[in-house]
Amino acid sequence: DEHTKHVAHDDPKMFEGVEARFSSYDFVRLIRGAVPESFDQGFPDQIAFAHIDMNHPVPEAGALRAILPRLSPGGIIILDDYGWWGYSTQKEILDTILEEHGVMVLELPTGQGLVMN
Repeated sequence: DEHTKHVAHDDPKMFEGVEARFSSYDFVRLIRGAVPESFDQGFPDQIAFAHIDMNHPVPEAGALRAILPRLSPGGIIILDDYGWWGYSTQKEILDTILEEHGVMVLELPTGQGLVMN
């Protein structure tokens, strides 16, 4: 609810549209709900790649906290908008979580952050 509003967010059939887009991929499982609360409905035991891009510190922090302990050896996390000033609140929160896990992040010229396990 605190996320930047986009016209697409007002579409009452947005989830159905996403389902249609991914319907031909049998390896994709969609779960409706907020992050990280919806992780209770299904979350992998081990994660090799994650791209975190929700443009809000609360769900991004929740996702990172859930993903880091499950990141496989050699696993990668991309933190979108990590280096952009407009998202500095997210960076500060994510940095604290990464430090708690002893993980460093490489800020890329694209503004993204790269985390490798």
